[in-house]
Amino acid sequence: MAPMLFLVALLAAPTDTARFQQGVDYRIEARLDEATHVLHGRARLRYVNHSPATLDTLWLHQYLNAFRPNSDWARRELLFGERRFQDLGPEDHAYSRFTGVEVGGRVVRPVYPGAPDSTVVALPLPAPLRPGDSVVVRMDWNARLSTEPRRQGRRGRHYDFAQWYPRIAVYDTAGWEAHPLLPQGEFYGEFASYDVTLDVASDQVIGATGVPVAGDPGWARAAAAGTGPIRYDRDAYAGRPARSLGLLTGTPAPGRKRVRWRAEDVHDFAWSIDPAFIYEQGTAPRTGADGGTITVHVLYQPGDSAWSGVAVARTDSALAWLQATLGPYVWPQFTILHRIEGGGTEFPMLIMTGSASTSLIAHETAHQWAFGMLANNQWRASWLDEGLASFLASWYLEDHGTTGRWAALIAQERRWERAGATQPIAQPAEDFRDMATYGEMSYTKTAIVLYMLRERVGDDTMRRILRRYYGENVLHHVTEADLRRAVNEVTGEDYDWFFDKWLHTTEPLDYEAGGGSG
Repeated sequence: MAPMLFLVALLAAPTDTARFQQGVDYRIEARLDEATHVLHGRARLRYVNHSPATLDTLWLHQYLNAFRPNSDWARRELLFGERRFQDLGPEDHAYSRFTGVEVGGRVVRPVYPGAPDSTVVALPLPAPLRPGDSVVVRMDWNARLSTEPRRQGRRGRHYDFAQWYPRIAVYDTAGWEAHPLLPQGEFYGEFASYDVTLDVASDQVIGATGVPVAGDPGWARAAAAGTGPIRYDRDAYAGRPARSLGLLTGTPAPGRKRVRWRAEDVHDFAWSIDPAFIYEQGTAPRTGADGGTITVHVLYQPGDSAWSGVAVARTDSALAWLQATLGPYVWPQFTILHRIEGGGTEFPMLIMTGSASTSLIAHETAHQWAFGMLANNQWRASWLDEGLASFLASWYLEDHGTTGRWAALIAQERRWERAGATQPIAQPAEDFRDMATYGEMSYTKTAIVLYMLRERVGDDTMRRILRRYYGENVLHHVTEADLRRAVNEVTGEDYDWFFDKWLHTTEPLDYEAGGGSG
């Protein structure tokens, strides 16, 4: 974190360490102009202060500003010898720009204390926001994705809209977690309700967080042969009337359509569109007292036969296994979008991936628990979601016939240890020396540490640990302390030594505890 932002966060930190979560409600209207690639947005954000502190400023993120020259992201990449965003021209880089902001009915001027980086913005409050009080923020902004994809991006008429709206920063027991977006580390968001209306070209096919409560996302037209009746789940959030913000009025212009989406108890909202998307649908049983099913939506680009039928089946399988291992999937639907970038990125109710491989789907679907429903700070403790998701995906593959995976991961980590290249796992993502070390420690080494724990306590006890961790913290922000508590409660032993030794030091791992075979 930049020194100024860190100081502000410390000064604003609450004195009461009891857990709380702020109340957030978004209403958003957005219109995409494909001729200019610019999205015009308007949002009404209602923010309720549930903390014990009085606030004088709201902090938000405009993450798209990372993917442009002179951002903290671009300058960090220069240290790694990369120039992909530093050299983007004016027509190709991403941006998010306010065109008007009102807080509590008064016009305010956004402040960018980390300039030239503008991924973090402060909105001064006209009056102190005391515990229990609320304030309404109205924002107009323009946004554009970059032609160089990174968790977002555009190519032709395909748009992957991630981090596309001004997003409230988290205020937790440490204060404001207003942190610039960097290549090492990801996101941290407040749980919220979202009511989002998108105005796009009428032939676009849309996948998004939430459910389409009104309008046509284009799934029926894009459905692959043999797809049954489309499940929209429009009644999942019944009784929420639409209230216009005034950006989208009257009926859509010729050749355009509007689709309204609802999502609740999520900490982000993402979407993708492509007129060539092919749509497939599945369902997975929902565990827990309520039962029912989870609708699975898969939207993939034509010409990639590896997706057809496969992505749905693999997702259904992963959802079933993860629910049995941790606990119920709490949201009405789950969407997989075939993005223009390789790899994958997780969002609540939705993942964007570059392939339909079993391991990638298992990892990103695991993030619906580790990050989605158990929402840790991804830049402060990346291991808690990336490492846990890697462990869960490897365990899933092991249970479904993949052999040798643990042995390969252990061999890889041993090479790092012999080279003296390891760093403590439990440190902020940006403190790792480079991207390779960040990935090895946060993903691979953490997965092995959790594998060692499983081998020590046994499979059944490990499942009980994960279910306790889930049950005590679902739809809350989590920290290392929450996972430690679950381990100690279930085992009846003090495992703090285990976390201290292998998360906070670089001592060699105990490979005897983890076996060494797949």
